[in-house]
Amino acid sequence: MYCVIQKIKNKKTNSYGEYKKLEVNITTCTINNMDVESYGYRYGGGRFERTIKDSYKISIHESYREDGKVKKKQWVICTIPYYSIIDYGTWVGDYTVGLGNKLKKIGITEDELCDIVYKKLDPIIESVKKEYEVTEEYKTHLEHQQIIKRYQEDKEAFESIYGNDTYDYCYDVFRVLRNKNKLDDIKAQYESTKEYQRSYHDNYKSNYSDYSDIFKSKKSSFTEEEKKGLKLIYKSAAKGVHPDICKDNGEAMKLLNKLKEEWKI
Repeated sequence: MYCVIQKIKNKKTNSYGEYKKLEVNITTCTINNMDVESYGYRYGGGRFERTIKDSYKISIHESYREDGKVKKKQWVICTIPYYSIIDYGTWVGDYTVGLGNKLKKIGITEDELCDIVYKKLDPIIESVKKEYEVTEEYKTHLEHQQIIKRYQEDKEAFESIYGNDTYDYCYDVFRVLRNKNKLDDIKAQYESTKEYQRSYHDNYKSNYSDYSDIFKSKKSSFTEEEKKGLKLIYKSAAKGVHPDICKDNGEAMKLLNKLKEEWKI
């Protein structure tokens, strides 16, 4: 049993070449009753023209003897167009209708089919890719992918500090600063939030220290009635300092729980 790959001449061109340009796409949205530009990206400039290339018809053949005569069986697996190798990959199952039924008719497994087919197909795949990788289309597409990769890395690093959906209001896909005023606003808001959180924790720790000293002076020897009151105080305070409410790292809640232990409630 062996594989035969036959070149099939195509008559039509492939019209799905890569785009020639990567462009900034500006959209306007309203934030706090103000129009703000956001800088995304899109492909443009038309597509590269692709020359007519062959397709590859893959079939499995078997020779056998019957009544002293050599006979042959043939099963067509699929046909893979040249540019599909570039655009969609090279797994024969993606191009084969009813692969399972064909395997049953041939009497082989999927792994056995791959062993037979790719001995012939792999050199063709390598040749097609080498030929494509010297084209202007490939070089342009690769350049676009590298630009987008660097843009996504910068965006992720920026938004890990300043929050989601912030980078595109300041920079475009080429990492060019487009709106310095917006960038200054985002940074100022970030510093303001940090200062508020610092002040909040400092005040809370100070208040905790004052209350802790008061209750420690009693050595936590509260009456049952006093403990009921302290439980109410704890429950009320817990609602206000829970991490889901104040959006902190849970430090305030830890302090409150420590105070609860000192109160012995």
